[in-house]
Amino acid sequence: MIMLLEPPRYLNQSLHRSKNLIYSAFVQLLRKSALWLKETQSGLFPVIEDHRTRVTSGTLHIKNAMISDGGKYQCIITNGIGDKRTDTVLIVTAPLKVTVIPEHQTLNIGETAVLNCSVSGHPVHTVTWRKDQRHLAANSRVQLLSRDVLHITSVRREDKGMYQCFAYNDADGAQGTAEIKIGGHVTSYLNITDARVEDSGVYRCDISNDVGAVWHAARLNVYGPPFIRPFPNISAVSGQELVLNCPVGGYPIKSITWQKGGIILPLDHRHKISSTGYLTIQDVQKAADEGEYTCIAKNPDGLTASGSTYVSVVVAPVIDAQYFPDTITANEGERAKIICSATTGDPPIRFKWLKNGFPFVSTGRVSINLLDDSSVLQFRKVQATDRGQYTCVATNAATSTNMTSQLVVNVPPAWTAEPVNTSAILGSSAWMNCSAEGFPTPSIIWRKARESSPGDFGYVTSSPRIRQYNNGSLVLWDVELSDKGFYLCQANNGIGAALSKVIFLNVQVPPKFEETYQSRAIKEGDNTSLKCTAHGNTPIVITWHKNKTPLPVTVKSRYSFREITDENKVTSELVIVSATREESGMYACAAVNDFGYDEATFQLVVQGVPDPPVNLTVTNITSRTVTIRWDVPFNGNSHITGSSVQYKMADDSWKGHTSQLIVSGSDSTAILRALHPVTTYHLRVIAENAIGKSRPSGIINVTTQVEAPSGPPRELTVHPTGDQSLKVTWKPPREDARHGRIQGYHVGYRVYHSSEKFQYKTVEANEDSELHSTYVTGLQPFTKYEVIVKAYNVAGAGPQTDSIIGTTLETAPPTSPILQVIGTTANSINIRWEKDSKDRSSITEYTLHYRHDDSMWQTKKLRSTTDRYTLENVKCGSRYQMYLTASNSLGTGEPSPSVTTRTKGAAPMPAPQNSFVSLNSTFVVLHLDGWQSGGCPILHFNIQYKAKYQNQWTSVPDRIPANREKTIVGQLTPDREYIVMVTAHSEAGVTQAEYKFRTLPLQYSSESTSLPALVRREAELPFHRNVTLLIPVVVSSLVLIIVIFTVVVCLRKHTQDRRGQQEYDSQKIAADSLLMSEVSQKSLSGKQSINGSHYSSPTRGQHQFASSKSGEQRRTDKQHEYAEPYTAYPSSRQRSDEGSFATIKRAPPRSGSMTSAYKTGFS
Repeated sequence: MIMLLEPPRYLNQSLHRSKNLIYSAFVQLLRKSALWLKETQSGLFPVIEDHRTRVTSGTLHIKNAMISDGGKYQCIITNGIGDKRTDTVLIVTAPLKVTVIPEHQTLNIGETAVLNCSVSGHPVHTVTWRKDQRHLAANSRVQLLSRDVLHITSVRREDKGMYQCFAYNDADGAQGTAEIKIGGHVTSYLNITDARVEDSGVYRCDISNDVGAVWHAARLNVYGPPFIRPFPNISAVSGQELVLNCPVGGYPIKSITWQKGGIILPLDHRHKISSTGYLTIQDVQKAADEGEYTCIAKNPDGLTASGSTYVSVVVAPVIDAQYFPDTITANEGERAKIICSATTGDPPIRFKWLKNGFPFVSTGRVSINLLDDSSVLQFRKVQATDRGQYTCVATNAATSTNMTSQLVVNVPPAWTAEPVNTSAILGSSAWMNCSAEGFPTPSIIWRKARESSPGDFGYVTSSPRIRQYNNGSLVLWDVELSDKGFYLCQANNGIGAALSKVIFLNVQVPPKFEETYQSRAIKEGDNTSLKCTAHGNTPIVITWHKNKTPLPVTVKSRYSFREITDENKVTSELVIVSATREESGMYACAAVNDFGYDEATFQLVVQGVPDPPVNLTVTNITSRTVTIRWDVPFNGNSHITGSSVQYKMADDSWKGHTSQLIVSGSDSTAILRALHPVTTYHLRVIAENAIGKSRPSGIINVTTQVEAPSGPPRELTVHPTGDQSLKVTWKPPREDARHGRIQGYHVGYRVYHSSEKFQYKTVEANEDSELHSTYVTGLQPFTKYEVIVKAYNVAGAGPQTDSIIGTTLETAPPTSPILQVIGTTANSINIRWEKDSKDRSSITEYTLHYRHDDSMWQTKKLRSTTDRYTLENVKCGSRYQMYLTASNSLGTGEPSPSVTTRTKGAAPMPAPQNSFVSLNSTFVVLHLDGWQSGGCPILHFNIQYKAKYQNQWTSVPDRIPANREKTIVGQLTPDREYIVMVTAHSEAGVTQAEYKFRTLPLQYSSESTSLPALVRREAELPFHRNVTLLIPVVVSSLVLIIVIFTVVVCLRKHTQDRRGQQEYDSQKIAADSLLMSEVSQKSLSGKQSINGSHYSSPTRGQHQFASSKSGEQRRTDKQHEYAEPYTAYPSSRQRSDEGSFATIKRAPPRSGSMTSAYKTGFS
């Protein structure tokens, strides 16, 4: 049994040269087969193992990796199921090195420059060129013949500079540099001074650089008799050409002749003499050409000169080709020899042997035998390694000669991969390796037995499924049962007997399902069964899985199994009883035998009604529409065919009052239309599929938005109130037409039958009254007006009423005059008014309407003959609101705009601590007369006190009249810190002040000499609070029986102490005082300014405001004289709530006391 748990997976590998590589094919097999192939230009070939490369258990090891090892490798893994192929690419890297050749060259303008970039290392991904560190751009002159060769034609001056060649790969980079210089013409001079005849002759200039060399020769003639310079003896090689130069000097020279042995040359066609005196001998012969040669020069005057040299002719060795053939063939194991014999050549002759261009040395099996004129290379037993090119080199004094012969060693075939019996699984691939070596290379032929037994073999022909590789391996793809049988592999190269072997290919059949996938849908609660049949070699084991998890087989399980085994097949049936939603999933029937594995899958869908929709969300709300969306968490394994959106008003029930919107398909959004504005609805959704409907979703509440009123106001009436005004009354629109809270009304009016547009007056709605009214003023007398009204809310205005006609009176009640405040005192307000100059109606009386703060309105009737009035008996430091109306026999005119003012005066001002508190050990005296009235008389005081770190205050139960100058706080503990809070009340407000102090220690009591007059009035204090009486009484009661005299003395002493009591004024406790700033009254043309005061009470942790009322400035005893400017402006509104405040400056803060002032009824 072969089980491939997971096919191998590889990544492309990059390896540095000389490192080791390990490729692993991770397989878990009972029977496994792993083959490694390498891709070449000729195709895929198995990896041949050697000392560097080996395959162990599917793992390919490459030792000391070389660049040639790089390439694409393929691993083929075969098991009982089939085969798996995977490719990987091996990249062997070597450090990059770049050399630019030549590194330096100097060129003339117009010449051609060639730079060759030689790159070593691997791999080379890119090669780029730069000149003077800038990218080199190609053009018609500068061209890259390849990425490695830079060609520059017609070199210019701008071509000089540094050229760089860069080579890169993913991990490395290198560069090489070359320099091109532009040179000028080089001129060399040979100067000869005082030239003589012996200086004449041929001169040669040799010019060379790194690229090559050139020369130039020219004759220098110096007048004088001829002469011949001495020249050495010359050796010539037989058969070659010889050129002799006559070194003659002098000028002019008439002729130059050559003689050999006194005979004038030339003697035959091989001799040639040039006009310049050169003798050329072609095909030099030793017998004819060896000897002394004489050069004779003659001038026109008959003078001659001669010089001689001896020419020796040597013969080069010649190898006899008869004994040295181009090719020598020998079979492996035979004897062979190569003979190198020199037929001609001057002795001594030396012989040397080369093999494949390298010197060859004799070994024990191969010997070199030397004779006088020959050398023999003898092989006692030829081996395959002796194959190669053998060269014999013969050398003497003249020259060297060589000949080369190819030794061919024939080797009979031998197995390198001997075929073996092979097994393959049906449908997989079968590899049958067969390779042999020898020379010539053996040919591999595969044959297959035509019958079930070996005997008659036929040739295996290639097809898309069958292929024979160049290395001899036979591969069968997608093996069939017909491939089973005997195969013969034969290797033959014509040397010796052919090599062959018979092997057997066995085809094994794994399990196979005819149908590998089925899909089935059932209703929830139905029974169903899944059946699979596997064909293959038995035994076959079948297992069932659901979602890749084995199915449980228990008594309580809803699954049961039945299995039937026949010949070469097994049928298994899975039965599911009362299927539920959880039974939906992918079921797998897996079959396995010793040769493979197959699997059939079943997609089972158990369908039911959808789950209730969730996540109901309102995405848009208008006055008439609501847009919602929802999600269906589970569709019951069936497509949603539609959804029902049910909605009702919040007060209705779901039975009988439900509206419904049907949404088709799988849409999850809906728009509810035709809703009522400002109405709360309950919404829910029900999903539906082919099986049925879901339960309703959760309910959400939605309130539609406000909409402009859809109906006009009702019962519109118009009544004239004067010659310039009309009174318009109406009722709000119907309740069902308001669509939200009515914020106000637009009252439109225009002259009847005129083309003018309506003028509108906006009136705020009064929710407390069903009937609304307003006055339309500034009209023309005795004129018809068309009046309309329309209501509006936050969404806009609704439709207007039908117009109604109203006519102003011919005459009207008087117009109320404009009211002004001309001055205030603490208890009075002076006002004046002025009648409208346009109003010609008579006035019988005026009515002044006024009120204090937000109290009820009061009225006073005033004579029509006056235009000013003083309102008496008003509250000090308080705010008043007032307006004026005028009346006659036609009625009362419209009210004048109201004005707001404030009487003079402010809240009380606290006394400084150093003059307010007198200390003792068990009580303190508070000097109330130190408080300032602030302009309004103080009505009374309230006093509270507590120890410093206590939370609860103790109140003096009675109000203290304002006329009391002093009061005491008793029952205190000596040497302890206390806080006293004094609250002063007046009509202008309330002021609180806190005073901190420490009572005196007990020993200071005996030093007191007197008490304030107020302290002596003991009858004013309750007995239980009069410490000065309580303590002596208690003490006297205790000692009365023991000694009466002591009691009398103690009582007298106590009386004396009371008379001698003195006030203690603590100078160390600082007080926080408020001082009024003196402000002079300024005349502001009837306008006055208002200043405010603000005090804080840190002890209570709150802020309260005190407001001083304006009034007449008065000065009395114990009052602070101050001036408070005030201005009253006529208001365009019917009512103004603007307040006036007095400013009180705070003295530099001191820690002894804290004050706060506030006006009763204000916050």
